[in-house]
Amino acid sequence: MKYIYYIIVIMMVCSGLAVYGLVDTRVEMSSPVLSINDRIISEDEFETMLKRKPSYMSRAQFIESVIDRQLLIQEAIRMKINTEESFRQSVENFYEQSLIKILLDRKLSSLVVAVTPDELAAYERLCQQTLSLTKQVYPSMKDAQAKTNETVEKINADFIDLSDDLKFIVLPLSPGESSNPRADAYGVSVYRLDDIQKKQPGDSVQAVDMKRVSLFIQDKKKEQRLDEWTRAIKASADIWRKK
Repeated sequence: MKYIYYIIVIMMVCSGLAVYGLVDTRVEMSSPVLSINDRIISEDEFETMLKRKPSYMSRAQFIESVIDRQLLIQEAIRMKINTEESFRQSVENFYEQSLIKILLDRKLSSLVVAVTPDELAAYERLCQQTLSLTKQVYPSMKDAQAKTNETVEKINADFIDLSDDLKFIVLPLSPGESSNPRADAYGVSVYRLDDIQKKQPGDSVQAVDMKRVSLFIQDKKKEQRLDEWTRAIKASADIWRKK
């Protein structure tokens, strides 16, 4: 990605100009807080840094961490690490990962989902029950739709002991119903709820924090909506693969 090179070069040039006074820095340099070799940190810049100070650090500790960081950066530049291909790739990967994270965080924040009383009641009821499930695994979505080449696994467990993903999958199911096909690490999986049995008298029963359950269902619904959104983006994209 050539623009990554441009960004790095521009940042380095601007930093160099600021350090050596080739740009008008009279306002920026009017109230310096730190000077580390040729690196001047102004009061405004330091206040911006201070907003990211970890809560466990004192101001003095944070200043020491800034000094250490700048000295290490200067040493890396002296050794010309910033000109190496591995550094360029690291910058590119960090840039892309940060971009994706900000996008997904914003999308998640924008999603509005509701948790119904019926869903909460179903979760609370299932916590006192044992489930019998059939897991059908297919090599591809095409196989799942045609119900071919399946591998079958039987699951018998207390609802409370299931993984969070599986709890959310079986929550809306009634006995005899199956979940929608879902791609996972094993291929494409479909879960059928075969039977529900109440726990035997004397079996341990865990108290249910309904506030946490509501947040759990809300988060899972958002994840589901996010998956649907990413699939829609992929479906509308022009993608070509070499065969």
